[in-house]
Amino acid sequence: MSESISVNVTTREGEQRTVTQGAGHESLMQVLYEEDIGVEAICGGCTSCATCHVLIEPEWMSKLPERDQAELMLLQYAEHYDPERSRLSCQLQLGPELDGMPLTIAPEE
Repeated sequence: MSESISVNVTTREGEQRTVTQGAGHESLMQVLYEEDIGVEAICGGCTSCATCHVLIEPEWMSKLPERDQAELMLLQYAEHYDPERSRLSCQLQLGPELDGMPLTIAPEE
């Protein structure tokens, strides 16, 4: 049985939700999309649209892998880009390092 990972999500409407899934190869984007929490995921996780933009609390950013050039370029053009908090959820794999992480779905562009 895989380990359960919980992520604490604030929706665009300010609703607090906890999403729990088994750890695995799923991206955070897939989980948020399946839970219908406001992530459109138009490109399906190909790092080409930024519709899975989330805002991570700064103290959690160091626990995540660094943004690659493609992710950073997309985020920098996003209207609600925050260099301290912005990530594309398609680039974050659901694993133990995300357990308990709070995040906010970024406002729509």
